[in-house]
Amino acid sequence: MSEGEQSTDSRVAELCSILLGASAAEGAVPGGASFDLANRAAEALVEEVLERRAREERLERRLNDIMVMLNSIVSFDFSKRAEISERGDSWDALALGLNMVAEELSSRVVSREYVDNILQSMSDLLVVVDKAGTITSVNAAACRLSAYAAEELVGAPASSIFPAAFPCVMGDDESSVLIEETAFQKKTGEIAAVSLSTSIITDSVGESQGLVCVARDLTERKRLEEEERQRLEQVVATQALLLEELSTPLMPIADQILAMPVIGSVDDRRSVQIMETLLNGVVAREARIVIIDITGVRKIDARAVQGIVNSVKAVKLLGAQVVLTGIRPEVAVALMELEFDLGGIYTFGSLQTGIGYAMKQLQKPGLT
Repeated sequence: MSEGEQSTDSRVAELCSILLGASAAEGAVPGGASFDLANRAAEALVEEVLERRAREERLERRLNDIMVMLNSIVSFDFSKRAEISERGDSWDALALGLNMVAEELSSRVVSREYVDNILQSMSDLLVVVDKAGTITSVNAAACRLSAYAAEELVGAPASSIFPAAFPCVMGDDESSVLIEETAFQKKTGEIAAVSLSTSIITDSVGESQGLVCVARDLTERKRLEEEERQRLEQVVATQALLLEELSTPLMPIADQILAMPVIGSVDDRRSVQIMETLLNGVVAREARIVIIDITGVRKIDARAVQGIVNSVKAVKLLGAQVVLTGIRPEVAVALMELEFDLGGIYTFGSLQTGIGYAMKQLQKPGLT
């Protein structure tokens, strides 16, 4: 196996290990790496990410619906009901439970202690703020995330824990406000990302008495999103390296003869890659003749010509003879217009002809 093939296989193996996990990748590619397998795994990853994001969007809508329901209960408005889907999942069970609580609360006089027990059991943060922007009540979740005791939060300004949201939402005339992401400041000074839903509390005559705020910690979701982003970036970077190696393969034709078909466009980065691959191959295989085939080069411009010239000069410095193949009529015209010096370089119209010439040359004694 050539050095280029080993490098390509290692890239594929690396990509498979990223996408499938180390143990799965070893079992999936016995006897050699498969770029097709890695590509399918990458496509599967993208589909998984899209499906997960769609699932998260559905979850966001369900949670927002439940937040509105909770805000209503806290405001002693028991008329609202949470939507129940046909899935019958845990969120539907929670929505059904809240609807049953609202039914029960609306049908009898409920003690303050009963309502408080419900609010304290919430996993989301609940903060009640008066008209002056002062915190009047919090639940256990708010204390856990902030690291404050309830006694420390009650009487403090809401801006002390929601620095970016208050006092802005106090002047909003909307009955409810949803902020998808805002800062939540902990006692330690650390900032956490939360989503925030606020609703106006009114008295019996409809006068505003303050706000009830329900917030949800986004720390875990953002951590998973960052892991997902890094994983996708790693996959893209590995695929890019693999594609570069596949687009400039170095093939041993015979002992001391190497061929490189150049395919696609040749820019500055590609020129450096071609040169490095050629030089490493000449040294590793002690090549005496190098065939550079440009049949697949889409556009012969000044940049592509300069890249080819630099590669030719570098190979000749190592003592190897250079054969240039794939000289089409339009390529010949471009080389003439760009004043490309063909001195010391043998040129042929096809790769097959160039290989035949190289095989004959190798049989001659004293080739340098």
